[in-house]
Amino acid sequence: MNLDTLHQTLKVNFGCKTGDRVVIATDDMPYLEPTEDFPDRTTLAEVIAAAGREAGLDTQTVSYPSTKGHGREPPKSVFDAVFPEGFTDFAVDSGLWEPLQEKTIDEAGLERLRSFLDGKPQATYATLIVSYFSTSHTRFRQLLNGTGTRLATMPTSEPFIFEGVMTADWTAVARRGDAVKEALDQAVSAEICSPGGRKLTMSLDGRPGFACSGDLTKPGAFGNLPGGESYIAPIEGTAAGEVSIGYPDAPDGWAFRFDAGRLAEIIGNPPFQKELEQTLERLPDARQLCELGIGTNEKATRYDNVLEAEKMLGTVHFALGDNAGFGGAVKVPFHCDYVVHQPSLTLTQPDGSETVAIRDGHFLLA
Repeated sequence: MNLDTLHQTLKVNFGCKTGDRVVIATDDMPYLEPTEDFPDRTTLAEVIAAAGREAGLDTQTVSYPSTKGHGREPPKSVFDAVFPEGFTDFAVDSGLWEPLQEKTIDEAGLERLRSFLDGKPQATYATLIVSYFSTSHTRFRQLLNGTGTRLATMPTSEPFIFEGVMTADWTAVARRGDAVKEALDQAVSAEICSPGGRKLTMSLDGRPGFACSGDLTKPGAFGNLPGGESYIAPIEGTAAGEVSIGYPDAPDGWAFRFDAGRLAEIIGNPPFQKELEQTLERLPDARQLCELGIGTNEKATRYDNVLEAEKMLGTVHFALGDNAGFGGAVKVPFHCDYVVHQPSLTLTQPDGSETVAIRDGHFLLA
């Protein structure tokens, strides 16, 4: 692995300086593509930590049992590693730990936790999570960012992530991301046309857009690494129609049908269908279409890895499940993204004018 890329991740993406404390956390899920040098995620975390120490940083690793699902809260060991001392004890003693873990905590409970953290010294400058299952859409993430800690998540990451997509031109990624965010901010609705003649529409009216472009230098910054997407939480209950989610060699092979914002039918028998149906039976609110995203990273090419695939320039993606952390109203311990290859994306402004952001897989905004 190129150590220059690891140094860039810490020094450029996070903006770390000598002496800054950085925690690298990972779960125990095995790699899909292990290598001799990187047989497991813990090894990768340790290599990143060593690169940080070489650059003069104070680094620590923490490994934890898999949460077994995207959007679930990490265990106490991870909270203890990155939050100010005494936080988890306060949560337990206050009766807030269990609802925090189960995502049933209400706003009053979250405010009590924020009040405890208010004024406490920041425990970590930055946290990097190289787990399989995502912690992006969690209260852990929201609360940690509130302390000023910079946080990057890399769900489903494999060793190859640091060899290609993480070598992007971050200035160009940011330029594209800002252009998409501005277009999303101004739009009241979106239409995705995908292979097979399928069309999906949704309302965006009043919702803010966000850009995840790999710049995590500001206090409290959050994003995926690799960066390279802009996204928005569509209005719940408005998504209607069909959208193709097949791989590039058969982009219309699988599809979802939405009715009144919720997944109504899975088309084409994709390999994940049984597992998804079991999840939706257990968590009915996870049927909600909760995110619309646009890829902005020119170095993203691996369509078989969702962390990288959703960043591919000229693609659109959407998600099912939780969006409470970026302007939506759905709170559920699940969030899973699906990529649309060769799409066309049209955004409509309040005056009825239209902006074509992507046409047949070609990015047009910047």
